[in-house]
Amino acid sequence: MSQVSSVTTDEPRGAVIGQWLNRLLGFTAALVMFTMMMVTFVDVVGRGFDHPVPGGFEITEFLLASLIFLGLPLVTAEGGHVEVDLLDSVIPNWFKSFQRVLIGLVNIGAIGLLSYLMWQFAFRTYKYNDTTAVLEIPYAGLTFLMAVCCTLATLALIVMLFTSRSRLTNKDNEYQA
Repeated sequence: MSQVSSVTTDEPRGAVIGQWLNRLLGFTAALVMFTMMMVTFVDVVGRGFDHPVPGGFEITEFLLASLIFLGLPLVTAEGGHVEVDLLDSVIPNWFKSFQRVLIGLVNIGAIGLLSYLMWQFAFRTYKYNDTTAVLEIPYAGLTFLMAVCCTLATLALIVMLFTSRSRLTNKDNEYQA
């Protein structure tokens, strides 16, 4: 008789969920990038034979928007956004903690507002059943993906603020406990 062992981990649930989301978003983004590359390749080759991909431009638009928004929570959790540190050398050390919190709150407000607006846009797009002009692909799926990714980025910023971290992942892109 075989003994079934349960896998236990010393990592907190949040880190496990973060690693799972990181892998899911990263794999999906890679798949979208590969698909976009193949659509472009087939479209360019097809143009040489006067047979471009019908609606290739619309497909590429959808894939590009998906790729950008799939990357948003990944870059946010990694702490990979552009930072301008022109004044860091003249700001006193006692002010840097306040500055970090203030910047975190501004980022949460900005991405949170974007999330809110994206959810409104997604529901409006769904309600009106908006589609693309040529292939008539519904926009709702894309806009909901964009809203979910903005919300994940906002949640990552909130966790980073309350845990006093500048990034949620370590240098190997694994979520820290």
